Amino acid sequence: MNNSLHEPYKPQLTITDGVYVFAAPEMRGKLNRNGKPWTVRTIFVYNVQQVLYRNNSKHAKRQKPVSEKTKANRFNEIRSMAHTLHDLGYRITLPTHIRQKHVKALTHFWEAREDLQPASVVQKVSILRTFLGWMGKEGVITGLSDKELFSKPELMKREYVAKEDKSWDDKFDIDDLIQKVSDDCKYCGRQLKLSHLFGLRAKESMLFRPNLDYDREGQFIHVRRGTKGGRPRTVPIESVEQRQYLEELLTYSYDLNESMIPRRYTPSSWIKRYYRITNRNGISRKTGITPHGLRHGYAQRLYTRTTGHPAAVKDVPKIARDIDMIEERIARLMVSENLGHSRESITSAYIGSND
Repeated sequence: MNNSLHEPYKPQLTITDGVYVFAAPEMRGKLNRNGKPWTVRTIFVYNVQQVLYRNNSKHAKRQKPVSEKTKANRFNEIRSMAHTLHDLGYRITLPTHIRQKHVKALTHFWEAREDLQPASVVQKVSILRTFLGWMGKEGVITGLSDKELFSKPELMKREYVAKEDKSWDDKFDIDDLIQKVSDDCKYCGRQLKLSHLFGLRAKESMLFRPNLDYDREGQFIHVRRGTKGGRPRTVPIESVEQRQYLEELLTYSYDLNESMIPRRYTPSSWIKRYYRITNRNGISRKTGITPHGLRHGYAQRLYTRTTGHPAAVKDVPKIARDIDMIEERIARLMVSENLGHSRESITSAYIGSND
């Protein structure tokens, strides 16, 4: 049997740069395995992918894996960057040859695109920084100031403090809206209610397995699938409503490993249906109400239960809240832990700043 089919494809001429084996620039004009000639662009894209294949499962800063979504997003973004550089006229073949002029060309191009929001541009820069770091070239981008990267750097600041209340609580009758979705699709309705009661992300609510993840004795739920960065957590059961709903979910589960996704769907196909159903019922970015808003509501209610004061994002002045700072810090830590975030500071995106 020919085992070559199972071996990674390597071009005829290669060049070694550190730990990477790249296609050599001299491959230009030679035929690839599909019978098409190598070009400067295809050589560069191939070499960029070699860096991705070696590093894409790694977290940018910590020793832990990243989610499949993060890996797919990185892969697509970095391949797109490679094509963009060549579209802009930079005919380089080795990613280790990326210089500051290339970085500035990319950032200025992204900034000029009308279809990209500042947050999207900042995310692209972050991915580029991670990519360069894998090759030990993070200095290429860290050596550039914001004024060199952007013509209007003040617009490219990523905001981590909520300026408006994104929760559903004061805008809608949550039970009525979830019931409306349930009438359209009972599975989507159940998942929205899980997000409402326990602050689960949409994917976490889909992959929740009542028989395995609900701990009756310990009075908490395990959240371990669909989490951000693969970070598991436990969320305490603190109300009768939460407990009753989990008991109800058990009656819908016929198998120990059964999740909240109907058996006839794969996770990827269900995600599409989930957002199609929610959009159809007025839950979308266009209307300003999203499934993620249920996490905001959970975070704010938890904060209020812990401190006895409304969250700052409710536009309540700090002086009016008269809040004890130690109590406030504990509340933020609890919100961060229950939502599955590793940083306390991220709670400001849900409940506002404590300043």
